[in-house]
Formats: sequence, structure tokens, C-alpha cells
Amino acid sequence: MDGVDRVRTRPGGRNADVRERVFAAVREALEHGDPAALTIDEVARRAGVHKATIYRRWLTTAGLVADLLIALTPVKTPLPDTGDLHRDLLDIATRVADTIASPMSQTMLPLVAASSGDRLAQAAAGYWASLFDHTATVIRRAQHRGHAAADVDPVHAIESLLAPIYLHTLVT
Repeated sequence: MDGVDRVRTRPGGRNADVRERVFAAVREALEHGDPAALTIDEVARRAGVHKATIYRRWLTTAGLVADLLIALTPVKTPLPDTGDLHRDLLDIATRVADTIASPMSQTMLPLVAASSGDRLAQAAAGYWASLFDHTATVIRRAQHRGHAAADVDPVHAIESLLAPIYLHTLVT
């Protein structure tokens, strides 16, 4: 077998290790609430990759955030199940408020909301749909137990519960 027939790996290519290092750099910038650290040059430096690697794969900061959201979807966070719908919804609202108050959310939410790119908008829509559908499990459980009206749409109920929290963050 000569050299042409062998598979060659590209150091710094789009392999899982590079992807994880890049996502770690993006998460680090977001977790520190530092939008200036979300430039392609800064993410490349933090990830230890050449900026051409990022440009080839993601093209823009919005592309990086879009792929990070896609990687976080579907949402599978643990949900409260105390048997008391009111307590479970209060727990969810408190968790969401705490999460939104984090530097990561304070940096990421305005970036996503202000984006005009289709890729980021689609990634965000998929993430939010997954998040709301997953969280609606709390209401579905209550409906199954007979503790919530069966004609209530669980996803719309969760959206109604959480919308003021997101609105407050993005608008005021």
C-alpha cells in the first residue's frame, strides 16, 4: 500500500477534539460575560487552533454560537417532580431566572436576539423548542395525575410562564 491509499489525518482539522476545544473557548467567553472574547481571533487563541480552522468550519461568531446551540439540543436537564404542580413551576421559574442572570445568558441572549442570520435563528428556534417541550413535561405529568386541566397546551403554558422572565432580560 503506498502513501496515496492511506488515510491522512489533518492536524487541526474539523475533528471532535478541535470542535470541543473551540466550543470550550466559546463557552468560557460566554460564562465570563465577555462578548469581546467572542471574536474569531480570540476564540482561536483560546482554543489553540488557527483562525483559518474556525473560518472554514463556522465562518462567523454567529456560526459558532449556532453550532453550540445545536450541540446543546435536545435539552435534557433534570426537572422537578414533587407531585405539586405549583411548587414544580415555581422551581422551574426560579431556575430559569437564575440561569438568565448568569453572565453566559446575559451575553448570549442579546446576541441571539439581535442576530439576523438564518443559521443562528434556526439553531436558537430549535433550542428553544426543545427547551420548552422538555420543560412542559412537568405540566404533562400533572395532567396525567389529574392535577392540571387536560385542555391546556403544556408547551404554551411553559412559554407563558417563562416569557416575562426572558422579556425582562432582553427589553429592560
